[in-house]
Amino acid sequence: MHERGEPLAPIGSLIVVKLSGRLLYPPSADYIAGITRVVSEIEGMGFKVGFVVGGGELARSYIEALRRLGLNEGLLDLMGIEASRLNASMLSKALYPRSPPVPITSIEEALRVVQIGLIPVMGGLQPGQSTNAVAASLAEAGGGSVVLNALRGVEGVYEDEPGGRILRKLSYDDMERIIEGFERKAGTYTLWDRVALDIVRRSNIKVVFFDGSNPRNFIEALMGIKGSILGVEGGE
Repeated sequence: MHERGEPLAPIGSLIVVKLSGRLLYPPSADYIAGITRVVSEIEGMGFKVGFVVGGGELARSYIEALRRLGLNEGLLDLMGIEASRLNASMLSKALYPRSPPVPITSIEEALRVVQIGLIPVMGGLQPGQSTNAVAASLAEAGGGSVVLNALRGVEGVYEDEPGGRILRKLSYDDMERIIEGFERKAGTYTLWDRVALDIVRRSNIKVVFFDGSNPRNFIEALMGIKGSILGVEGGE
């Protein structure tokens, strides 16, 4: 059982940060500067770091306009991927030279970036796959045991709906029940999805859902102080 105040992951391992696109768009120089400072702190604790960035409102605005024109879900997913990569491009450039200045577009390339001591920043990869699933895949392939899922204005996984009791611990089965019936159209991958859940479940990867509006919360999430932790027995 994890004791709060200790890192959820072993020192030296890869911490994958999944950033909601809503945290990066519209862009804020102060917020991005805060992320760069926190990355330095996490690396100073002895961890490697990788980012996967969602499309957020930028993606949804494009997708909604194109959906009204009758485009199919595959093309809408491609639009969402391009938007997520634009968000990722901004973050990668802000982190340069600690990160390549362009988004990474495959898990293999991301692993090579980690191996040379740099920070991979990714957006989406392929239609039908959420950026949650990309984050889970990167963590699994990189031998990581924790994904920090930074949300905007959402403090964790709620028992009923935002404003209700926060579930501090969830099993994989708990999450499966929560996401059952979630819509799977382009631009609607919200809390977590079945593909991402299957990946973290098979490799016993923990996911921390927390409010990333303040970059300082990244550290507290890693320490198990803030947010909801998926991958442990629920009931708290």
